[in-house]
Amino acid sequence: MNVIKKLIFAPLFLVSFISLIYLTTPLFKTYNLIFSFSINTLIFLINILILISLSSLFFILLVTIAQDWRISIPVAIIGSVVPFCFIDFPLAVVFLVGIFLSFLLSNLNLDVVLKSYLNFQPSSLLGPTIKRLSGLLILAICIVYFFSASKMINQNSFQIPDSLIETAIEMVPLPENNIQTEQMNLPQITEEQIELLKKNPELVRQSGLDPQVLDNLTTAQKSTQAPVNLTNQLIKQTVKDQVQNFIKPYQNFIPAGLSILLFLTLQSFAALINLLIYPFLWIIFFVLEKTEFVKFEIEQRQVRKMVI
Repeated sequence: MNVIKKLIFAPLFLVSFISLIYLTTPLFKTYNLIFSFSINTLIFLINILILISLSSLFFILLVTIAQDWRISIPVAIIGSVVPFCFIDFPLAVVFLVGIFLSFLLSNLNLDVVLKSYLNFQPSSLLGPTIKRLSGLLILAICIVYFFSASKMINQNSFQIPDSLIETAIEMVPLPENNIQTEQMNLPQITEEQIELLKKNPELVRQSGLDPQVLDNLTTAQKSTQAPVNLTNQLIKQTVKDQVQNFIKPYQNFIPAGLSILLFLTLQSFAALINLLIYPFLWIIFFVLEKTEFVKFEIEQRQVRKMVI
C-alpha cells in the first residue's frame, strides 16, 4: 500500500508528458511555425507550455512523495523513451538524453532541498524546482528543434515563408495613389512576350528578378484579380528573392537563430504560466493533508546559543 501511495502521481506525470511529446511533434517537421503570427499558433504554443508545467509539477510531486530513487528514476526512464514513439530515431536519441538529464538534475536538486528544510512550505520548497525543470524541458525541446531545422535546411535550403513576406509588406503599405500611377505607367505585357522571356531567362536575371516571376505573372493575368493584386504579387516575389539572396551566405546560422527565438518565446510565456504553479501546490497539499494522505509533524529542537 505504501508503494501505491508513492506512485500516486506517476500516472498523471506520464499522461501529461506523453501528451506533451505528441503535441510537440509538428514542431520538428517544419520551421514555418515559428514565423506564424496566427491565433492557432499562439494556442499551440500555450498548450505546449501548459503541458510542460503540468509534467514538471507532477514529476516533482512524484519525487517529493516517493523520496526514493528506485521509484522516481524508473518513471523518469519511461518518460524519456516516449519520443521514440513519435519522432525520428536520431532526434529521439537527442530528446532522450535531454529529457533524462533534466529529470536527473531535478531529482538531485530536490533531494538536497528535502533533506535540509526546516519548515515544509510547498510553494517555497517545490516552486523553484518546478520552474527549473520547466526551463530544462524547454531547453531540450529547443535543442531537438535545432537539429531538426538543420536537417530540413540542409536538404531543401531555407525558404522564407510567404506569410512572413506578406506581413512585412502589410506593415509598410504603399500609397494607393502611387500604385495607381505606377500601374498607368507600366507597359502591358502580352502572353507572347511572357513566353519569349521564359525562353530567355537570362534577360530576366539581368533585370535583378527571378525567372519564376514570369510564372506568377502568367497566373495573375489569367485570373480576374485587380491590377493592385498583380502589383502586390510582383512586389512580394521581388522582396522574397532579394531577402533570399541576402540571407543565403548566413544559411548555416539560421537553425541556431530559430532555436534561440523559440527558446526566448517559450521562456517568456512560461514565466507567466508558472505563476499558477504556486496556488496549485498550496491546493494540492491542502487536499493531501485534509484527506490524511500525508501528515506533518511538529518538532521542537534544542538550539545552542552563546551568552556573555
